[in-house]
Amino acid sequence: MMNEDEIERLADLLFDRIMEKQEIADEEYAQQMARLMGQGYIIEDVTDKLGINEEEKLVGELAKMQTIMMILEDKEEYEKAAIILKKIEKINKKLNDGSGKY
Repeated sequence: MMNEDEIERLADLLFDRIMEKQEIADEEYAQQMARLMGQGYIIEDVTDKLGINEEEKLVGELAKMQTIMMILEDKEEYEKAAIILKKIEKINKKLNDGSGKY
């Protein structure tokens, strides 16, 4: 039977693996969408119908990731928070694009 520390370590390993796979899936999805759009396909998104532009989508994603990071830090799950921080940095890079606005 596993003790509490072993269970926590297993949970951390699973979380890390899931986050890695999600990041790969996100990148593959973005590449697929770019290919389709490059071939002339029109990809509709519900946010497009609402008039939400790319910057607003990124700001929303940034807020979500910052909230998750704060929760993880409060739980003292710093390894998980570090993974989320990398996602935040990627979003910030896309948002800033040299402007320094975010």
